[in-house]
Amino acid sequence: MSRRPGRPARTALPAILLLALLGGAALVVATGSRPPPALGPWQELSPLLQPRRALAAAATATHLYAVGGMDAAGRYVAEVEYAPILPDGRLGPWRRTSALREPRFYLGAAVLSDYLYAVGGATGPRGGGNLPSAAVERARIRPDGTLGPWERAGWLTRPRRGLQLLAWGDRLYAIGGYDGRFLRSVESARLRPDGTLGPWRELPGGLASRYIHAAAAAGGHLYLLGGHRRDGMRLAEPSVESAPLGELGPGPWRLLPAPAEPRLLAVAFALGGRLYLAGGHDGRRRLARVDQAVIRPDGTLGPWTAGPPLRHPRAAAAAATAGRWAYVLGGMGPEGPLASVEGAPLNGPWTAPPVSPRVPPGFASGG
Repeated sequence: MSRRPGRPARTALPAILLLALLGGAALVVATGSRPPPALGPWQELSPLLQPRRALAAAATATHLYAVGGMDAAGRYVAEVEYAPILPDGRLGPWRRTSALREPRFYLGAAVLSDYLYAVGGATGPRGGGNLPSAAVERARIRPDGTLGPWERAGWLTRPRRGLQLLAWGDRLYAIGGYDGRFLRSVESARLRPDGTLGPWRELPGGLASRYIHAAAAAGGHLYLLGGHRRDGMRLAEPSVESAPLGELGPGPWRLLPAPAEPRLLAVAFALGGRLYLAGGHDGRRRLARVDQAVIRPDGTLGPWTAGPPLRHPRAAAAAATAGRWAYVLGGMGPEGPLASVEGAPLNGPWTAPPVSPRVPPGFASGG
């Protein structure tokens, strides 16, 4: 008689274990232990109106912008183009909008609040005689994607050619570059409550000197990849540096695993829980290669693996992300500056964090 009451308990045990296992599986999914989605194949999208290299790019939730650069005749570009981002992530036709006050190449661009910013770069004679710029311009983004007139919005503490520009929170960060020396500094400016940009200040602490490098931000961490790290322009640098973006700017820098192939003039972006490094030059040829690494919760990186290659080898291009898509624009191809634009969507489920249409969740620029 005593065995009968015990039987349900014994037969219920496998069911309890099954529920526990199912709950554990749900926990794995919820905590993000499974690999995040990666990019699918790159697709040819609407081309730019003007081929250009050494340009910058930035995106809102609804529009993509190409800013400055150098054209096929070796002239600095002041023209700014914009394209609507369609509901499926592809692009509508490109159109011209308000041009920069000062044509520049190897500049940075970013969206902060209701403005598109263009920072640094170089002007003057082509070649070794060009002049690194400290100029900061901005133009108001209208609801239809067009820009108001560009206005002077201050000056960097030092000129920077080949910098990277990051918008994060209520701040802009100008990172590395060249002013006659390879720079190992970061400076920052905060957006004031009245909408004006405060003064630029150099932040404490230093990174390795970097020029024509790539940068991206995700999860409160800044990542710097590749580029030159010493004068003479002989070597590309394969290392990856990272620092948390705190209230006072990037914190202590640490070295992370890097792609095996060194390169400069590449673009970087973060999307869907992965960090990407695309295109660039390895000192011998322009590359279509794309490398990817999972971003761990603590900001470190998983192993680098090969992702879908670009459709065109290109260096000195620009990159931006919006929604589930990454975009790579222009750059230098084997036969000259490119007008082509490529895009790739994530190939798995992913929900973008909620952001304002005017404040993208990270970095959108390329050198």
